[in-house]
Amino acid sequence: METTESRAKPTTPVRALEFYSGIGGMRYALKRACLESTVLAAFDLNNVANDVYEHNFGERPVQGNLGTMTAKKLDKYGASLWTMSPPCQPYTRNGLQKGAGDFRASSFTYLLTLLPALTTPPSYILVENVVGFEASSTRKELVETLHANAYTCQEFLCTPLQFGIPYSRPRYFMLAKRQPLHFAVEYPPDVIMMHPPGI
Repeated sequence: METTESRAKPTTPVRALEFYSGIGGMRYALKRACLESTVLAAFDLNNVANDVYEHNFGERPVQGNLGTMTAKKLDKYGASLWTMSPPCQPYTRNGLQKGAGDFRASSFTYLLTLLPALTTPPSYILVENVVGFEASSTRKELVETLHANAYTCQEFLCTPLQFGIPYSRPRYFMLAKRQPLHFAVEYPPDVIMMHPPGI
């Protein structure tokens, strides 16, 4: 049974790791959400994106291959939230749609293998990608890994138009909370919703 405590906003500041940080969209979203939060570290390979991120936030993302990350290194951060916008090229409808078979998906699937080895896994995970990701083997692996590690997930296909922003670019979003945390509105498992609650 869901309790008030399981639905409430975090009572302690959110400590975030921002994977595939780009120019900092997820960090900006955290700020706009009015959550008390700290981004402990951001990670991205793209030098130009890291330049823009540094200009926007005054801190430069770690520029390196996530394939060298270890569970021990991740545990040292003590993050309560992971935000992840992995490369979209393996999933885009106009691309080859190789999914996990595309080398650009390897760092994301590698991070998933580290999750069971963490002694302090994040309480929250947010994944964003292109429409097409929801039909990929990578998404299947993501869902299976999260369920096996005590996470409850909700998935959405949303466009900025639904939020009053004049830009039609549908995207895939997954929200995950680690038990005993729950969502205020629960949906049947493995159902991808076309809008979040209240929209």
